[in-house]
Amino acid sequence: MKKLLIFLILIAILGGALVATCPDREKHLEAVSGVMSGVINKEMDDSGIDGKIASIGTMVAVSAVDKYLKSNLIIRDHTIYSIGVISYEDEFRMVSVGVLNHVFTISEDDARQLLKDKLTLPKLGIN
Repeated sequence: MKKLLIFLILIAILGGALVATCPDREKHLEAVSGVMSGVINKEMDDSGIDGKIASIGTMVAVSAVDKYLKSNLIIRDHTIYSIGVISYEDEFRMVSVGVLNHVFTISEDDARQLLKDKLTLPKLGIN
């Protein structure tokens, strides 16, 4: 009986810790935006464009992606963890998982593919 009581108390403590440390929307937005910005910076470096044009292009692309994420990133809160998904043309793509106050995001390769396939916005100059 004593072991069962200790086990239940440990489960309650673990559950309380998970609930208290579930990341919010801002943490997800910051983490996904950081990955996307890194991909954009790397792509601009690899493109061979130097100088002010590259830095202006990077700024515009990062700003466009940030605005897109702010309006299309949906956080599904499951009390002990949260999932970030992007809605694009009636399709959902998971881009982050948050647990214990940390947000795990997609890899840079997946982010690059997402930018090329799903987030191609000609009017914003993202290809």
